[in-house]
Amino acid sequence: MFKVLPIKDKELFLRYAIPCGEVLVKRGELREELLKELNDSVKNKEEIETPIENVFKVAARMCTILAKQMGKSGIDSEVIRRYFLIEHEKAIKWRKQIRPDLKVKDCLVYPGRVLRVDPDRVLARTPLGEKFFRNDFVEGLRKKDRVSVHYDYISEKIKADHVNKMLKRGEREK
Repeated sequence: MFKVLPIKDKELFLRYAIPCGEVLVKRGELREELLKELNDSVKNKEEIETPIENVFKVAARMCTILAKQMGKSGIDSEVIRRYFLIEHEKAIKWRKQIRPDLKVKDCLVYPGRVLRVDPDRVLARTPLGEKFFRNDFVEGLRKKDRVSVHYDYISEKIKADHVNKMLKRGEREK
């Protein structure tokens, strides 16, 4: 039996997993109320009691595999970022064979540059163009900040080296 490693940074994991949750809700694999509860917990920086490895099973398993490859005993921020920012595409392409409703381009996490911050949304430029994103998870964003975006969400501020790795991933996609 496959044993998922403990998720040490649940908040960061959820910042990337919650945007996928709407797909799971549409499929009937996740209750909308639970997704909202998890979103609110991250947004309000509350303790997360829900066993999220049972909610986002594929991401937790893929992060476990990656963590073991990296010689780690748990899923920490380095594993989470490597999975969602760099390795996520491999998992999506694999899952698409099982779940043809997945749109690889939509599921990927992209780097972005903040163009404008409004009270309830952020305009950012990504490799896919300019778009407004939800800003439920990141405080203190400013114009020109580098961010990661997933579906309709800003997941976090990111460093230039993460942006470069993500852009290199994008070059491999072509």
